[in-house]
Amino acid sequence: MEWPAAAWQPSAATQERIAALIPIYREVAQRTLEPLVRRYYPAMLRDHPQEHRKMLELSTKMILVGHACTEILDYPFDERRRTISALYGGCCFLADSFVDDFGDDAARDYLARFGRLLREGWFEPRTERERLFYVIVARLFGKRDVLEPVLRQAIGLLYRAQEQDVSLRFAVASKGRRAHLDLLRDCARNRSGHAIIVLATFLVPEIGLRELSLIFAAGALIMHIDDHGDCYADRRERRFTFMNQIRRPERALKRLFLAHIRRLFEGIPAGSGRDLMIGFLTRYYVTRVAKHRQQRRQGGYAWAVYE
Repeated sequence: MEWPAAAWQPSAATQERIAALIPIYREVAQRTLEPLVRRYYPAMLRDHPQEHRKMLELSTKMILVGHACTEILDYPFDERRRTISALYGGCCFLADSFVDDFGDDAARDYLARFGRLLREGWFEPRTERERLFYVIVARLFGKRDVLEPVLRQAIGLLYRAQEQDVSLRFAVASKGRRAHLDLLRDCARNRSGHAIIVLATFLVPEIGLRELSLIFAAGALIMHIDDHGDCYADRRERRFTFMNQIRRPERALKRLFLAHIRRLFEGIPAGSGRDLMIGFLTRYYVTRVAKHRQQRRQGGYAWAVYE
């Protein structure tokens, strides 16, 4: 039986809801993170305003995803959960920058020192940027029992996915092409899938295995969409991803998108949480494909998507 494609497509009401929530959650992100930036890393506002704006946009996205996860799991998305999602977005932005933006030695150094934080509970910041990261992590960890088994495991698996992501940058020729593509695909899936599991576990008391697998799938799709949108910038920075190493990335992304959306649509009970998650993923897919096409027309010039 052919799957009715129109069944999953976000309704006009869902699209309007998302459009209305984005500015609200952008303001939550700013209210939560900007005072911390001003106090602990004022140079970001003064010298890198675009980076600060990108951090707020990622945090806005995390709040929206957190809202969808919370409703899917049948809990209210109250002010406390909005704050947790905003803090987590800031944490993810800074962690990703340590891994991606300052060279290979800096990425290895971050992983080594963050690994010490996870093992020993200690992280000695050496720069204002690291101090901001530590403050956000400390406030986030203060919101939840991080020794809760599912959350602790999710944090550990996310850390391992970051380690693998960095190590694959030095292993381009060490595997056959198919095997290497499989590693890149799985690494992207794990890095974002576990990241969303961490977020969801911070937000609710417990998550069943079935719900965990569906939320993981939503997170995995976000990373594939991200990597396609950043294809040219990643190539310029010598970052190898599944989406920038395959011959027809847009066709592959469409196939991945439809497969993941079908799984979410059929697996998540009907309701506002499912509508919000699928509506967000659809909006994100459309905007990032547009970004990729724009970069191609501009010869690979990188630009940020703000919406």
